[in-house]
Amino acid sequence: MASSQSTGMAQTPTVCQFCEESPDIKWKCINCELFLCQLCSSKIHGKIKASMEHEIINITDFGIEDFATSVRKVELENMVCTIHVKQKCFVFCKDCSKPACSKCLNETHKMHDYKALDERYDEIISEMNELIKKFESNLQFFKNEKDKLQKVLSDGDNNFHETRDIILQTEKEMKEVISKHAKDLLQELDAKWKPLENKIKTELSEIKKIEEEWETKKKNLNQVLQSHQVEDIFTTSKTLEKPLPECWVKKIKPNKTKFIPRNMEVKKVGQSMLGDIYIVPEMELIHTFQSDVESVVALLLSSDNTAFIGNFANPEHSKLQTVKIETNNIKIERELQIQVFDMAWINDKEMLVSSRKCDFKLYTKDGQIKKFKSFTPLKTSCVYVTKDNKLIVGLTESSPITLPPPKDCIRRLVIMNQDGYVQHIIEYDKDNQRLLTFPHRVKTFHDKIIVVDVINKEFEGRVVMLDYGGQLHWTYNGCYSIHSDHVKLCAKDVAITSSEMILVTDSANHAIHILILLGKLLYVRM
Repeated sequence: MASSQSTGMAQTPTVCQFCEESPDIKWKCINCELFLCQLCSSKIHGKIKASMEHEIINITDFGIEDFATSVRKVELENMVCTIHVKQKCFVFCKDCSKPACSKCLNETHKMHDYKALDERYDEIISEMNELIKKFESNLQFFKNEKDKLQKVLSDGDNNFHETRDIILQTEKEMKEVISKHAKDLLQELDAKWKPLENKIKTELSEIKKIEEEWETKKKNLNQVLQSHQVEDIFTTSKTLEKPLPECWVKKIKPNKTKFIPRNMEVKKVGQSMLGDIYIVPEMELIHTFQSDVESVVALLLSSDNTAFIGNFANPEHSKLQTVKIETNNIKIERELQIQVFDMAWINDKEMLVSSRKCDFKLYTKDGQIKKFKSFTPLKTSCVYVTKDNKLIVGLTESSPITLPPPKDCIRRLVIMNQDGYVQHIIEYDKDNQRLLTFPHRVKTFHDKIIVVDVINKEFEGRVVMLDYGGQLHWTYNGCYSIHSDHVKLCAKDVAITSSEMILVTDSANHAIHILILLGKLLYVRM
């Protein structure tokens, strides 16, 4: 049987191979391997009993999958045994994985497991098609991943060159600024020194002139004294200056200048001269847990996958829940009706709870709650426990608070030890200006305090960095959108990462603002 490769259009004869007259060839009989015209195919070949079951293919279908399938079907029906050349194969030996004829069954394939040849053929075709689908799926996967990586490469390369250009432009601009500043300093130095230099040089010139004149007079007198003639003595005496000239020069006050260079060490100023390169953190949502707490305002995690969830609503609707975080949900283990504005661990088993009342509560893991300290008549707001076990508490004069704050109000942070003794108060700066409007959340980093401060009735907020002496280092009020409109910042909470990034949650924009420690915005994750 001829292979399918021998049936191409290039080998199609010029006339019908049946009648040997008509050039209008339309069909090919796969079994007979004859090219036929329309008349021979329908009127003669199709009427012959021996060829009625033959496979007839339109020559326009050559090269397509259906044509190859038809050719293989005919070859399958006439498949000759490779051992017994006069026998046709009709079964497939599953043990030997090869086609077999009737003689093979009685000789080399006795007691083997068989399957009909056409059934095994269909199975193999099905397996191949499944593999092709898997290949196509995997190839599509690799194509998609390749496209993603190409995009990451392209975006990264563009970002690299843009950042590089900015760095080089910044370097150029700073060089120009530094050069101009150095030029100004040199001009200032000239202005301070040159007039004095000229005055000194003028006085030195006068002194030199006087010295030369006196030296000449001295020399003349010495010559007279060496003379042997008395008359020379009397003659010279007539020209002597009486009284002798006084020694006098102008008093010039020295004007010494000193240039003190700026300390450019990175560790001391917090950044390099030109700036620093930061990696923008990738943030993605890993999992969410649905809580029945209407508005979660405070959340604390424990090392044993226990979480404490609090909200601040009407007293009858407020609660503090102890929950266990499971794979796909949270399981409520305990619930206490109490208002929670903020809370912080004071040790492994106890936490401080602020309810915006005068009293601080101490809540234990086993569900007990007791009074820790009273600040009557002041109301508590935020609370935080530092690494050296100091307590930082926000205090106001009333609840609800008045915004903007009146002159006689109290908006402060107090630093205490764990016995409740107040060690320090932060409320005003060195110019007696109020530092905070309403301290909503507080964290610390080394010797600095970072506060989320609510500034108006719309709960717009800002983030400020202070030191323990009340010095304001910076303020972050939000950022600008792509339309250059200022984005209202409703800061609710703040956290500091191990990589020294400040994360600020923003309820108005459902965003997280990422700041560096200098208070500059790095990124906003919506």
